[in-house]
Amino acid sequence: MSRYVIVGGGLAAASAIEGIRDIDKDGEITVVSAERDLPYHRPPLSKGYLAGREQLETVRIHDALWYRDNRVRYRLGVEAKSVHMKKRSVTLASGERLEYDKLLLATGSHARRLGVPGADTPGVFLLRTVGESTALKAALKPGVKVVVVGGSFIGMEVAATARQVGAEVTVLEMGPAVYGRFADPQLSDFFRRMLESHGVTVKTGVRVARIRTMAGKLAGVTTETEEQFNADIVVAGVGAEPNTGWLANSGFGIDRGGLIVNVRLETNAPAVWAAGDVARFPDPNTKQPRRLEHWDNALMQGKQAGRNMAGADEAYGHQSAFFSDLFDVTINVLGDTDHPDSVQIKGSTDLAAPNLTALYVRDHKLTGAVLVNLATANRTEEFDQLQKSIATGEFVEGS
Repeated sequence: MSRYVIVGGGLAAASAIEGIRDIDKDGEITVVSAERDLPYHRPPLSKGYLAGREQLETVRIHDALWYRDNRVRYRLGVEAKSVHMKKRSVTLASGERLEYDKLLLATGSHARRLGVPGADTPGVFLLRTVGESTALKAALKPGVKVVVVGGSFIGMEVAATARQVGAEVTVLEMGPAVYGRFADPQLSDFFRRMLESHGVTVKTGVRVARIRTMAGKLAGVTTETEEQFNADIVVAGVGAEPNTGWLANSGFGIDRGGLIVNVRLETNAPAVWAAGDVARFPDPNTKQPRRLEHWDNALMQGKQAGRNMAGADEAYGHQSAFFSDLFDVTINVLGDTDHPDSVQIKGSTDLAAPNLTALYVRDHKLTGAVLVNLATANRTEEFDQLQKSIATGEFVEGS
């Protein structure tokens, strides 16, 4: 009977259990998680859960009974310190060793801190865990002044949610545009105008120099140009770092912070797989290495890694796809939108009735797409066709 050990307690870990049990009904499964909560979905932490529309019970992936029914030994609040490849064991912070036959590394990522004086001041929030979201939710009230540092997905979602709660919100982005990873000025400008139309103040090209305090309490932020923004709450949305530091001396191949895996999600160590935020994997379409921090990626990679641990030996071929919400506008992202040669936008950027598609082209081939208000415009066929076109690397004329 195989001994499966999963290090990490997020969506990838929960999905891996499902993958293992698809094939192996009897193997011993032990999950080691530094978090004290059973796995939960993270997207609601900046949206529905943060706004108070969803409760913890509804964002959990499975309840405790499900893990008991699947005979999973779950160890919460337990930190792993290292992996011994030859001995096939994981050493815990307590010094205890867990031996394994098959190991999955799915430790996720942590929110990057603001590297400025005053970043540890009470009232400065990160947003990665349910505990952090709960604390921020308690502080969000109508009329409070919120400064969001960072105009990426998390920053923009928090800004929209805080505004819906009734807070006064300012977004400070150090780059030239919000949603800079979309790599298109017109698309970024559309989202900026949308936030501003809902009363959010957006400032780009702004670098925060320090967190300002008064009598030991948070007062606001000061920029490198000495511009000051008053704040009762500051939220840092400046990216995340994969949790691979504990593996630095364990012999694993690590590139740009991610664990290098092959098409079967195997690391360079025998009987060790990686999935989710920590995995740097070959994109099934472009064949280029990628590391993604999105819900869909953790879900699908976790399931595939679990199946392969149980003997499936299948290549990971899922095309990445994820979505975001800003107020009443939905954003769907397909494929690879990084480093395009060109972006072609079709449709309307009218704030009253937005309905647009951005096509991402590299080497004259379609690699990704961003669709705004897909569902409300009834564009399911377009979505399906784009998935097929990206999968085949369809040639794009005029690019």
